[in-house]
Amino acid sequence: MAQAAASTCEICTAGPGEYYCQQCDQSFCRSCKSSHLRTKSCKNHTFLSGPNINKEEKLLCTEHEEIYFFYCQDCDTPVCRICSVEKHSRHLMTDLTKSAEKLRFEVVKNIEAKVTTSKVNLSKIEKETKTYRDEVKAVIKTITEEGNYWKNLIDKKVGSFVRLLHDEEQKTIQNITALTKVYRRDIENCQQWEKKIKEMETMADVLLFERLKKLKVDVDNIDLKPVPEGSYVSYRNKKPSGTEIDSLFGEMQFK
Repeated sequence: MAQAAASTCEICTAGPGEYYCQQCDQSFCRSCKSSHLRTKSCKNHTFLSGPNINKEEKLLCTEHEEIYFFYCQDCDTPVCRICSVEKHSRHLMTDLTKSAEKLRFEVVKNIEAKVTTSKVNLSKIEKETKTYRDEVKAVIKTITEEGNYWKNLIDKKVGSFVRLLHDEEQKTIQNITALTKVYRRDIENCQQWEKKIKEMETMADVLLFERLKKLKVDVDNIDLKPVPEGSYVSYRNKKPSGTEIDSLFGEMQFK
């Protein structure tokens, strides 16, 4: 879509023309826009905004060649002033600009919520991973200390326990890594959608509204699964008086 170069305010000729009045066909700065809307005859004027406004982007009612002003909630469609009286007189109507902004806000908040949830889940995974690995280290330390107590008899048993722990740890970390990739992919998708929404800022409200409806379907389809209960490992030691190697060690549990 072609865009016009950034302009200056056509009223004060000092500030940037960031706001384009669709009824007056003029560019306004923020201050002049506020003054314009305080004028009684102009209070219902609608604006396009952005540094590179396409002034030719006016999507009109095909039947009346009128600018769309309203959104009919009963028919789920934008309507012009004439249509609002002739075909939608008893329907629930809202301002199109406000409806588009409301939808944009809902989609953005939905994306932000999913990003936040994904980040919280990632943080939980990282925290539980650290705890789990600390537990592994603690269990290894306990086993090693107990092994040193029976050094002459149980060096081989200690090595066997440590290998078992590391093998289980490796399998658990592989599962955690796979789950982490899922949440990172969800974040990447949401960030791409956020970028698309920013690129839509200069679109006409009716076109923006339709694009956001389609994007909302994709966002709603993301199913953020809860993080499974964290893995853990423990070791219950004991101080046997016997001499058999197996009886010198406690029992290890995995989940």
